[in-house]
Amino acid sequence: MNWMEERLSRLQRWEGYQHSVESRDSVESKLDANENWHLPSAEIREALNTSAEHLDPRSYPDGAVVNLAKAVSVQIGVPSESVIPCAGGDQAIDLICQAFLGPGDNAVIVSPTFSMYRLRATIAGAECACVPMLPDFRLPVAEILRRGGPGGVTFICSPNNPTGNQFNRDDVERVLDSFQGLVVLDEAYVEFASYSLSRRVRQRRNLAVLRTFSKAYGMAGLRLGYIVASEEWAPEFLAKVQYPYPVSGVAVAMAVAMMRNRGRIEEWIGKVRNERVWLTRRLRAI
Repeated sequence: MNWMEERLSRLQRWEGYQHSVESRDSVESKLDANENWHLPSAEIREALNTSAEHLDPRSYPDGAVVNLAKAVSVQIGVPSESVIPCAGGDQAIDLICQAFLGPGDNAVIVSPTFSMYRLRATIAGAECACVPMLPDFRLPVAEILRRGGPGGVTFICSPNNPTGNQFNRDDVERVLDSFQGLVVLDEAYVEFASYSLSRRVRQRRNLAVLRTFSKAYGMAGLRLGYIVASEEWAPEFLAKVQYPYPVSGVAVAMAVAMMRNRGRIEEWIGKVRNERVWLTRRLRAI
């Protein structure tokens, strides 16, 4: 088998992301995608049109990264130097795998969870260990530390997709205390949860927090997110690992506008929380 045949054979062995449907023609909404349909369409379109009004698509979005980092810094209370803008959480996962994983490295993944961690870690050449959460949905701290070995990356989605639970904060901190590699905490749904560890990156150089505008902010179609990490390595990661123009100027302008309208976002988040309580009660009554 020559080089090209071997690479094609390896490509065929990899798994890809499985979409629930290929077209929306016959589907009103995809429940598994967790898109935020509570946001009024008219308001979203107005925000999008206003954001794009003064942008010229012929030019590269030179200031987009800095503008988003500054706005996020104010929004969540971290230094702008700790913010690494990305084209959605998927790209954040991919970049981390490229930078921190390679052949012989370990990727510890708490499962069941979002499939992209394993898919991208595998492509990076890492050995993946999927560690089941405990029967009471708690974080399997001891098993994470045992399987992690001398380093590598562990992926923790909290609140978790698809189970919806946020892991106990003390358990996550225990992993951070003892895991010898990088801990990636995916907080895509953190606006609907009780705590965030984004600010902990100032004390935890081995922590990278993933955030997105796809869920609470209703911007899934614009593909925008960011990594929050220690000032010690985030600027170098942004300069050397991230693409030169990684995010859309329109997406950033809209995200900044949405963050300024945080009160309205909180209203929508409150509605989702209330619906969650209602649904939980109805399910328990069955």
